[in-house]
Amino acid sequence: MLFYPKRRFKEQDRFVPIYIRITLDGKRYEWTTGRKCNFDDWDRTTHRVKGNKEAARDINCWLDTLYARAHTCRQDLYLAGKGFTPLHVRKLMQGEELDPPKMLSQAWGYHANQIAGLVGKSYTQGTLVKYNTALKALKKFILLKFQLDDIRLDKIDYQFIKDYDFYLKADYGVKNNTAIQMQKKLRTVMKIAYEIGWIRRDPYLAYRAKTEEVNREFLTTEELGALAIKKFSSKRLRVVRDLFLFSCYTGLSYADAVKLRSTDILKGDDGGLWLQTHRVKNNNRVRVPLISPAIRLIDHYKSYPRFLDEDFVLPQLSNQKANAGLKEIMKVMGWTKWLTFHCARHTFATTVTLTNGVPIETVGQMLGHKNIRSTQLYARVTDTKVSIDMKPLKKKYEGQQLELTNNN
Repeated sequence: MLFYPKRRFKEQDRFVPIYIRITLDGKRYEWTTGRKCNFDDWDRTTHRVKGNKEAARDINCWLDTLYARAHTCRQDLYLAGKGFTPLHVRKLMQGEELDPPKMLSQAWGYHANQIAGLVGKSYTQGTLVKYNTALKALKKFILLKFQLDDIRLDKIDYQFIKDYDFYLKADYGVKNNTAIQMQKKLRTVMKIAYEIGWIRRDPYLAYRAKTEEVNREFLTTEELGALAIKKFSSKRLRVVRDLFLFSCYTGLSYADAVKLRSTDILKGDDGGLWLQTHRVKNNNRVRVPLISPAIRLIDHYKSYPRFLDEDFVLPQLSNQKANAGLKEIMKVMGWTKWLTFHCARHTFATTVTLTNGVPIETVGQMLGHKNIRSTQLYARVTDTKVSIDMKPLKKKYEGQQLELTNNN
């Protein structure tokens, strides 16, 4: 490292800027020290300004400071164990970041691209759509709060997370549980960025969120029976009703039900028919012994028109059209409860199985859940089940005698 006065070509001014030059492994980088001196006063042996005047001492003191600073930065870079250049020394000396800071869009794009590449393997198309939806909300928040299109990862801290949570609920207009799901997307991206080394701390370490219990609609035994025998004049509504009933009797989601093929219907060890498939959502295996109504629906649609060589068990209908048809069915049935296709899984868990004494562990396995906690979100103990379970206890206490005093 050395200092030198730099006189430009044909420059006549006696006072010229003093430059610092750092050379490392043949690579050179130089920049101005911010000081000037008389070109004739420069000592080419000591690389300092000649003389003992106050101006000379001030300049030389500053150059000594830069010299010590440069060697300290070089030592710090060496101890870090990474390769470095003179430019890295200069950046560290001037308090600049050695590497460009990573942006949120880079981390989000990194994870989203991996999801897109694994759709159909580890992820579903629905997962990618949810990430894109969460990113749109996040961009709106960043634009509103910071007037920026993007933000550095190291600027996302606990306050950012709390403000984003408030924005989702107050301004973006989503409910608590939806806000938590959108936060989970950002939390996953930040965790990946932390593990890669793009940020030094995980901003979600102190974040805690509590989901609210949701009133999950399901059909009672009476309602399920009424729907099963209802005659609809519209063929479209009959198909929607039958698809819904099939899920009520098997616990399959809409996506799993419509992709079911004849090869997924097997004969079990008990001699009865079983369906065996893998869930679209998480690829978990599902095995369900088929009850009579489900078998009759399969047989009914064996002669349903198919396209080309399709081998689907049930008619193919988009999820949007199926849910729209359910809204019409609600009106025809005179029901006020809000039906969606997912209500069928709740009906299977609550009305068809648990109410009839099927253990919750068995129900969870048929629903394709990895743990019992997921099943408990669907399962609801109905009054019928409570009544059945309480009968032995009521009978036990029927003859219980009590010593009661007269209140008069």
